[in-house]
Amino acid sequence: MTASDPDGSGYFLYHSIGQYPGKAADLARAMEGFAIVWGTPDDGQWPVILDRRAQFIDHWRNLIGAPQRSVTTCENVTGGLYALIGALPAQHLAGRRVLVAGDCFPSLHFLLTGLQARFGFTLETVPLRPGAHWVDDDDMIAAWGPDVGLALLTWVSSTSSHRCDLDRLVAHGRAQGSLIGVDITQAAGLLPFDVGRPAVDFALSTSLKWMCGTPGAGILHVAPDLIATCQPEFRGWFSQQCSATNLMRRARQSG
Repeated sequence: MTASDPDGSGYFLYHSIGQYPGKAADLARAMEGFAIVWGTPDDGQWPVILDRRAQFIDHWRNLIGAPQRSVTTCENVTGGLYALIGALPAQHLAGRRVLVAGDCFPSLHFLLTGLQARFGFTLETVPLRPGAHWVDDDDMIAAWGPDVGLALLTWVSSTSSHRCDLDRLVAHGRAQGSLIGVDITQAAGLLPFDVGRPAVDFALSTSLKWMCGTPGAGILHVAPDLIATCQPEFRGWFSQQCSATNLMRRARQSG
């Protein structure tokens, strides 16, 4: 479904890509600014770009009430979930169940299906009731026992706009001793959300929807207590403290 009027007033596809009047012009200006920085033959590119990345993270932290050093960037929610799964201590997953709802975003289900054998967990998908348009919270709770190592909740469904009862589901999950993650993509920036109310172990989002952003601008929040136990598989230059510190120092000096 596309806009029926030039001003975009007939646009109803916000569950896919968020739009607003003047977005194309804003994107053009931003990309032109990036091109000037990135194409200038000097050594100033990384300090500028990393400073903008830090600003992006801070905007998201403020939006979701996340503490410092608990949010990072990722390409999309699938990439963020993959990074987290690979970092978790084995006891959270091996020999246990991972629980998702049948109306979770399909790519997350595809990822988890493919990771079962490698990480030793069993994926359980709670189905929709016949004729229903979303998974009932009662059905999630009925399937959620102490053998669930991780539950991935969908805050707002991409297919029905149904919002689950996070307070109730998280309270149940805490009683079961499970790790609890939540995909907030479909309502981030539209409805208030705080990673500490109720406290979840991780949260995932992109900037495509109500944030009206671009592809590749995803975020992963992980609670500090969980970060302290993780050993990420996906590591690179920027994951080393000395490299990141030196570049950020240069960014501050140039700013």
